[in-house]
Amino acid sequence: MIKKLEKYFIPTLIVSAIIAMAISLIIGLNQSVWFDEAYSIQIAKQPLDQLLYLTAIDTHPPLYYLLLKLWAGVFGWSELALRSMSVLSMGGAIIFAGLLVKKIFNARTSIITLPFIVFAPFLLRYGFELRMYALASLICIAATYFLVCAIESKSRKLATRNYLIYAVLVAIGVYTLYYTVLVWLSHLTWLLWRARQNNENILKSNWLKSYIVSVLLFVPWLPLFIKQITNGALAPISQSMTVDNLVGIISFSFLYRPNWQLDGLMSIIFVFVAAVLFYFAFRVFKIVKDKKSRQYLILLLMYVLVPIAILAIVGLFRPMYVERYLAHVLIAGSIFIGIAVALSLKKSDMIIKLSAGALLIAMTLGIGQLINVGNYNFQRAQDIQIKQAVKNINCDKNHAVFVAGPYEAIELSYYLSDCEIYFYSDQAKLGGGYAMLSESKLRIKNPATQLDGMSQIFYVYYGDKQQQMPIDMIMTSQQKYDSLTVERYLEK
Repeated sequence: MIKKLEKYFIPTLIVSAIIAMAISLIIGLNQSVWFDEAYSIQIAKQPLDQLLYLTAIDTHPPLYYLLLKLWAGVFGWSELALRSMSVLSMGGAIIFAGLLVKKIFNARTSIITLPFIVFAPFLLRYGFELRMYALASLICIAATYFLVCAIESKSRKLATRNYLIYAVLVAIGVYTLYYTVLVWLSHLTWLLWRARQNNENILKSNWLKSYIVSVLLFVPWLPLFIKQITNGALAPISQSMTVDNLVGIISFSFLYRPNWQLDGLMSIIFVFVAAVLFYFAFRVFKIVKDKKSRQYLILLLMYVLVPIAILAIVGLFRPMYVERYLAHVLIAGSIFIGIAVALSLKKSDMIIKLSAGALLIAMTLGIGQLINVGNYNFQRAQDIQIKQAVKNINCDKNHAVFVAGPYEAIELSYYLSDCEIYFYSDQAKLGGGYAMLSESKLRIKNPATQLDGMSQIFYVYYGDKQQQMPIDMIMTSQQKYDSLTVERYLEK
């Protein structure tokens, strides 16, 4: 079977990517657009100058929003159209991953590796997210592929071309997601280590010139980047890289569960999965004797481990870890494990086959969990049901939609795009992700007086109720969607 697929490697690779894209898109279309995604859409809808301004005073670079604006300008603003951009990026990442493995080893190894990428629940989860994570995965894997191509190039002209492509991708990556720097640092660490192993002159290396070109390409945005890292706009959700979070990286990758969701049975499955992963990781280095192949295995390991180590060190001073910030990194872990399994399967050992099958079964359980919880917000412990919550909200004349704060105003904005969404805020100025609402005329400081005269009010909030409605209004219904509440008020 594998030999037949080897003959049709490219079609096999494309079909594999399509399968992953289909799974991710189907799951994604059953989810609600939540705050981060609604924010992406609202930024992309801004005029170009305003888009760049709002990006510059927030925490992320502008390229994803610009591409989303262009994409929606062609395909529209429907959920299908918007999610398709991320899904296609994920599919592209899978194709480059397959090409990378084939380049490093061979078509057989690549084909056996593919299921461990295609059915990785964490990759599928951020494949449909309306954020820059899938695009960052594509850029990082593509850059890794061209870096390997540059190293393996037989001619100087071809090597120069590939190093130039690599340099451009590195710059594009940073313009897309600052956390891609973690991958570039892992590449740099590997290149320095490899240069020492091969007794190369670092100062004369082409890859060093590539990084210089990348830095020069990023220089125009550098002053704004410096302002971003000092503007205090980063949301207070980041964590330090603790042992619990290290456990969570594996449990998210294979079971799509944070460590605190590992009950008795799932803990046993997790321990088994972790043991099998370490077994394959150690085994592959015993199998691979060729120096060059071992170096590329170390490249993939560094791709994952260096970013985690950096986040752990930085976290001692400033917490910087959220599981989605590694979405573009963990694909390399899936590739590495797939390679380890593929090379181990050369010997017809039943234990190896059963262990590999068990990993795929665990990943299937992870996909089932992803289908079940969808885009659950683990930082806010919220089951996101915006799509369901807004179904009975209308915004006719003299009707008001009032929400607890700017967070809810942005989160509801995609589904209630034709409504004026009033929101509570007593702050003098809104910044960061709320900056687009800072000058809004829909800000409310006292709903009891400022909403007086409305014949109907829909009040939407998370958690406990904070605001009181005008005294001439009476609540006629209250509906709860996990931690989100929708109350309807009518005139007495």
